[in-house]
Amino acid sequence: MKQVITLALALSFCAYAVQGSTNTSGDTTKKAAGGQATAQCTSEQLSVKAGDEDAAMGGVRMVTYTLTNTSQSPCTLKGYPVLELLNKAGRPIPGKHTINKAKMYSDQDPIPVKEVTLEAGKTAMFLIYYNGGGAGYMGKPCPAYPKVRVTAPGTKKGFVLKQDIQTCIKVEVSSVRPPEAQ
Repeated sequence: MKQVITLALALSFCAYAVQGSTNTSGDTTKKAAGGQATAQCTSEQLSVKAGDEDAAMGGVRMVTYTLTNTSQSPCTLKGYPVLELLNKAGRPIPGKHTINKAKMYSDQDPIPVKEVTLEAGKTAMFLIYYNGGGAGYMGKPCPAYPKVRVTAPGTKKGFVLKQDIQTCIKVEVSSVRPPEAQ
């Protein structure tokens, strides 16, 4: 019986090793077809673009951002991007103005954080949600921010974009996700 358990463990280990995955500190590194590990995307490999703003009754706003791999090599993204609200001079607004959310306004269920592999020229996306104080809002006007800085997960350099955000609440930010249709 001991030999059977030992054999089963050995076969399980061999099957795991053949998959080409290594697990150190909870991270999974995937191997590309050529046997090389797919690396984390760097800022130099990416471009960022804000999509159209989707507006609903009551001041609800949602924007889809796309992250495009502009390099010739595949790379991966996993986690939440950093979104900073900036003033006209491009300086961050003091304080915490964003919150990471697994379930966005448009999601039926929470979306777990997953690694997204971007082949050359392909995209991933993330969403932001905020409320600009729409119909029926009786308070003072919500602050307006003319620019944002987006830093992709695992990268250091952010991308500054013109994006008029007028919000009375913290901006909710989703994790990076595969695009809905590519």
